[in-house]
Amino acid sequence: MDYYLIALIMFAGASLQGITGFGSGLVAVPLLSLLIPLPQLTPLLSIINVVMALYLCWLLRHYLAPRKWLALLIFGVVGTLLGNWALAQLPLTWLQLGLAIFVISVGALFWFGLQIRAGAGKRQQSLIGLASGFANGALTLGGPPVVLFLTANRLDRTSFRATLTLFFLVLGLTNVSSFSLQGAYTAANWGYLMVLLMGAIAGTYLGHRLSPLLPESLFRRLTLLLVISAGVVVLLTR
Repeated sequence: MDYYLIALIMFAGASLQGITGFGSGLVAVPLLSLLIPLPQLTPLLSIINVVMALYLCWLLRHYLAPRKWLALLIFGVVGTLLGNWALAQLPLTWLQLGLAIFVISVGALFWFGLQIRAGAGKRQQSLIGLASGFANGALTLGGPPVVLFLTANRLDRTSFRATLTLFFLVLGLTNVSSFSLQGAYTAANWGYLMVLLMGAIAGTYLGHRLSPLLPESLFRRLTLLLVISAGVVVLLTR
């Protein structure tokens, strides 16, 4: 019975990811952690995130622009590695609080119609990549900073999803490599992995098919709601 429930939860989270390009963790992590111990779950979800990102990258391949966002990708990796180091070395309570307040505040301002434009030059990309990567490596909350950055750049829906997917693919590969070096993957987890994969692929496909059917304004509201929700989750779990 647990396997069916695990697949259903992953399907729901992946559907959200397929629609917006991010957000599966908001659904999957709290619920799956009730069924799978967190030390096993986090490395497994890193593999799932890579698979979902690869699949979405293939579906959105004509809209990928890696050269345009190269600085964002490179500094995302650097930030993730720094975040992994900080997680083991530093008390992160105040960082969690600051990041949560920032993403809730900016998300709310965007929600109420504040028009902010951000440049997409190498300096801006480097800063956001570093911040998002660090939040990913230290707090598993890499989505909100880069989502707000791309929202401020006024990307169209498909380019927005493609760029987010490429960014999370690079960060996911970094996480999987790190966990592999730590010996986090064992044959005992393969059953969970197969079930998670089935739910993830089916959900990602459904979300991708549903995304074009949403009005642009509803899509933007949904992404901002996910950002604000991520901040609230961090505040509640401190």
